[in-house]
Amino acid sequence: MDLAACLQELLDGLDHAYVAFSGGRTPRALCRLLANEFQAAIRWERLTIFQVDDRCVGLWDERSNWKMLHDELLWKLPTVNVCPIEAERARAAEEYEELLRSDVPCNEAGVPALDLVLLGMGEDGHTASLFPGAPALDEEERLVVRCEIPGLDLPRVTMTYPLLNAARRRWFLVRGADKAPAFAQVREGRLPAARIADATWFIDPEAAGQGVS
Repeated sequence: MDLAACLQELLDGLDHAYVAFSGGRTPRALCRLLANEFQAAIRWERLTIFQVDDRCVGLWDERSNWKMLHDELLWKLPTVNVCPIEAERARAAEEYEELLRSDVPCNEAGVPALDLVLLGMGEDGHTASLFPGAPALDEEERLVVRCEIPGLDLPRVTMTYPLLNAARRRWFLVRGADKAPAFAQVREGRLPAARIADATWFIDPEAAGQGVS
């Protein structure tokens, strides 16, 4: 599996690696696979796992990305270092940015450089909680922000482009025919996911628009 190999490669060259996970359907399946088939293959104690984004609910709320990450992966990894977004807190975004700045080594521009960010993409082309038309798309200074999303009932806390694009590796995991229209627009440089620089895409034939009719 490419992800397991990448994580092991990171650890071979580093004393410690910093990785961020997204929520969503495809990351759920990936977390389950890592927990069930690669638990012994990776030196998890040499990883710190952050969250890319979460809804502004309690950690154990059924709508929480953190709960998904915990239930599918983290509970099987007692030695891994984890940093949840406590998104229901009023200053959750500021506190998470402070944590990233204090824990993650910075690049030459002074931005924390995560070793790997795992991203998904929604049917509307959003990634993280960077949705079409959201003010967070224009953020150039803050690394983590709280954002209200038109049409959604819950605000989110999300990493922004300055932080995501500073990561050493940016991987998209996308599957399903429902993502094909958005992916076609991303390939043309449109929609929020297209603004993630130099990303590597792991995408199934249906999402790539190659499904058999």
